[in-house]
Amino acid sequence: MPLEKIEILGFRGFSSKQSLTFSLPNGEDGGGLTIITGANNSGKSSIIECLKARAGHQSPSFTVGARNSAVDSVEITYVFDGNEEKVKSLKKGSSESKKEGVNDKNHVFVLPSRRAFNPFFSRGAHSREQYLLNDGLSAQRSSMMNNFQYRLFNILENQEEFNKILHKVLTFKPEWSIDQSDQGQYFLKFYSGEFSHTSDGMGEGVVSIFAIVDSLYDSKPGDTIVIDEPELSLHPALQKRLFGLLKEYSKDRQIIISTHSPYFVDIPSILKGASLIRVVNRGEGTEIFQLSQESREILDKLAKGNIYNPHTFGLDARELFFQEDGIVVVEGQEDVVLFPKIADQLSMTIAASFFGWGAGGAPNIGFICYFLKDLGFKKVGAILDGDKASEIPREALNKSPKSAIIRPSSIA
Repeated sequence: MPLEKIEILGFRGFSSKQSLTFSLPNGEDGGGLTIITGANNSGKSSIIECLKARAGHQSPSFTVGARNSAVDSVEITYVFDGNEEKVKSLKKGSSESKKEGVNDKNHVFVLPSRRAFNPFFSRGAHSREQYLLNDGLSAQRSSMMNNFQYRLFNILENQEEFNKILHKVLTFKPEWSIDQSDQGQYFLKFYSGEFSHTSDGMGEGVVSIFAIVDSLYDSKPGDTIVIDEPELSLHPALQKRLFGLLKEYSKDRQIIISTHSPYFVDIPSILKGASLIRVVNRGEGTEIFQLSQESREILDKLAKGNIYNPHTFGLDARELFFQEDGIVVVEGQEDVVLFPKIADQLSMTIAASFFGWGAGGAPNIGFICYFLKDLGFKKVGAILDGDKASEIPREALNKSPKSAIIRPSSIA
């Protein structure tokens, strides 16, 4: 059954109850994607941990560091197909918790951002279900994946299917096996022509892709797969190929990702149903902001192309989803180039980030400000020609964050 919603109170930065609604697969590429963005230490990984907290044989223990001191107890609510499940503290000030109504048949496969594993391991095999039952929330954020090595034996038995998916991301056809040392330890062996090397010499990027493909290859339609920072250790070309794979799988599965990479914020996917989330912590606790239907309609309008600025939501503009407050929206790309030069000449510093390469014209500025408000931005400035002020739709500007609007009479 699909995971519709999560509510979090008292876990790490969540001093007040926050909720997040997930996208549901709709048969479209990207339709089942939920993309979680935000600056470092905003609380993105905490959401991933909360999704993992319901897994495992036993109820998790919420350590003193995992409990928000202002609340000192944790309550996490999950909604699957209209049915509520809860994981919550037994009492305030206690590490121990209990599960209420948790259905183990509702599988949520969570892959942490730290995807290294012990290169030498013992023999064992974990099905997808066994892996989930043995992979609950740990007391500390580990630098290693637990139990992943046991998944490798399952992968080996289904290597053809696994490699077919792996090749969609890697540019070469991988050849690998599991071997055993004379000391009895098992290890991965990779072949490169006539030569081979062990898992101890695997690059972090290959290890990461291996783990991500493992989360997908034996999944079933309707499953939920959560991946924290899928872009880690991957160069841009591999990031784009990997996102294409996740987008493909999100047709009939829920794919939830937390990311710092603009390559994983895909406008066409959002227009087809993907959810865009921005997580913020301004020092008063973690807050979750989610793109509304009105902003989707604005995004549709702005993303259709503009002969004056075809990159309104290009790669540079998408970087704003990972930034703190302080955004300046200007009309066009020449403004993005010239205003910093003017500031240099005046020995001034612009303590803000420009929105991409401009809004693509003054009429778009109000709509972009509305879009930014939806995602929780509070400090937004706009600079436009004085004779263009009347072109900003007032209904969009009235709903925008409180912003400073500078209207120079002319721009040299």
